[in-house]
Amino acid sequence: MAGLTTGCANTSVGRVRQRNEDAFLVMPEKDLFVVADGMGGHQRGDVAANLCIDAVKEWFTGHLAPDARQDLIDQVRELHGVSHRREIDLVASVEYANKLIVNTAMQSEAFKGMGTTAVATLFYGTTVFIVYSGDSRVYRFRSGRLTQLTEDHSLVNEYIRLQMIRPADARSFPYRNVIMKALGLKERADLEFFKRRARPCDIYLLCSDGLTDMVEDHDIRQILKSDGTLEDRCRWLIDAAMDAGGFDNITAALVEYDRS
Repeated sequence: MAGLTTGCANTSVGRVRQRNEDAFLVMPEKDLFVVADGMGGHQRGDVAANLCIDAVKEWFTGHLAPDARQDLIDQVRELHGVSHRREIDLVASVEYANKLIVNTAMQSEAFKGMGTTAVATLFYGTTVFIVYSGDSRVYRFRSGRLTQLTEDHSLVNEYIRLQMIRPADARSFPYRNVIMKALGLKERADLEFFKRRARPCDIYLLCSDGLTDMVEDHDIRQILKSDGTLEDRCRWLIDAAMDAGGFDNITAALVEYDRS
């Protein structure tokens, strides 16, 4: 049941970084979209992010050996209690990405400790399945309202959750870039997954923190409300982050759910 979505993505190295450690996957024919943000504090975050994207793509294009595929499917069923076959596919693809990153890091000192955040969406019927690890986000724009669907796996968000700091203080928090979860740091992927009901004309934004650290949610909402194509609005999001300083790599993917 593919062909429910249209989508696009854009990325920029920003104004400060020398290397873009973000990566993305846009596969509307599979109703699959992924954003990965390699961890700059670790060795070769760009390698980890691209391994993540390649692994998810390999899973969904059927190029993985059948035995390895079945082993991961069995693990996902056992460890996560997932039963829907499309949700199993999405979670297993991210588990596979984690395994590939960990194995690559073990084989080379140059890649030791590399990791990446990841956020992935897969649409099936009237459902959107979401899997993520880290502080890359998914937002839903519906009927003029912007809603953050994921909750950052970050130290600053943990402080907010425990009411140790106010949300308004998050941008000045000294350890705001410390990530609590990411792919590549453990043998088993440290991830979270859930599903939501999709409605016609919903727009979903997948993005790295290079966007959300620079652009407030109300400004993201205004851009998504603007007239223009999906590609226009995706580009305007990147431009807004650049105009605000572009201190990090910036990646945004926009997905419109078309089923009526």
